[in-house]
Amino acid sequence: MPRSKKYRSYLLVLAFVILLNFWLPRLLPGGPVDYITGGGEEGAVFLTEAQKAAMLEYYHLNDSLGDQFLRYLKGIVTFDFGLSISHKAPVYEIIMERLPWTLLIVGTASLFSILIGLLAGLYSAWRYPGRTDRSFFLSMLGISSVPEFLLGMILLIALAAKLKWFPLSGAKTAFLRSDSWLERAFDVIRHATLPSLTLTLGGMAGIYLLMRNESLRVRHEPYVEFASAKGVGSWGILFRHIARNAALPLVALILVRVGLLIAGSVLVETVFAYPGIGKLLQEAILGRDYPLLHGLFLLMTLFVLVLNFLGDLLYPYLDPRIRKAETGEVGR
Repeated sequence: MPRSKKYRSYLLVLAFVILLNFWLPRLLPGGPVDYITGGGEEGAVFLTEAQKAAMLEYYHLNDSLGDQFLRYLKGIVTFDFGLSISHKAPVYEIIMERLPWTLLIVGTASLFSILIGLLAGLYSAWRYPGRTDRSFFLSMLGISSVPEFLLGMILLIALAAKLKWFPLSGAKTAFLRSDSWLERAFDVIRHATLPSLTLTLGGMAGIYLLMRNESLRVRHEPYVEFASAKGVGSWGILFRHIARNAALPLVALILVRVGLLIAGSVLVETVFAYPGIGKLLQEAILGRDYPLLHGLFLLMTLFVLVLNFLGDLLYPYLDPRIRKAETGEVGR
């Protein structure tokens, strides 16, 4: 596909997401006032009609949909989505406060899932066919078939509730009194271990399968057989020829997988009550917090689109066949 068409497709996707981002929260049953009152006049909090009207006016929820949509578009341009209804603070500040926690576990999970997936896939392809390859293959298929929230619950019950090796929830111990930065860092690491491990297990299986299949293809290429005939050692063939040529075309696909970890963090952070943007998204959905939902949906969408865009830009430079196809050099 020519690059101009790729760019137009990304712009069309972004425009569609911007429209969907505005309408989707409003399609949820109920609204912010219904959440605050607990579902009606007999709910947990009683509000008079005047108080409800004042709240709707304060958050501009009684404006026409056209005015709300124009204010929403202005917020996208200025990165100002207004005040969060449930948190009573600017949306930008709330997201920036929670974002580092998600980046911590997603970054850690991305690093380990890529490293383990690539090495396991390479080793499995090297031992193909054989018992080792079948064991790796079946194990990874089994792990990939288990939903991430179920993996998280298993780890939470086994390692936190039963063995008490890790905390049950949160990102750090409340009211921890310590002047040592090392002790505070270790406390943060202990809280982030189980969420990161869950995301790592959920992400490494897909990378393993991609690397295994690509390594099997490269293994039977003529230049690999020629290197073996020249007397190049097994480790040289494995890493200098198979690993390099198999891993480079996978960079774009790996970037897409990293983007999917952000989506997976929503369920994982909910299971571990980890205060990242995934948990914040769940809170915003339950509270029908339209401004906060707008900011979170846009942030997560941009994150995935940017990673996909980078993958599309890098892929032709990593795979000469794609570059030749785009420039029309194939068949000359």
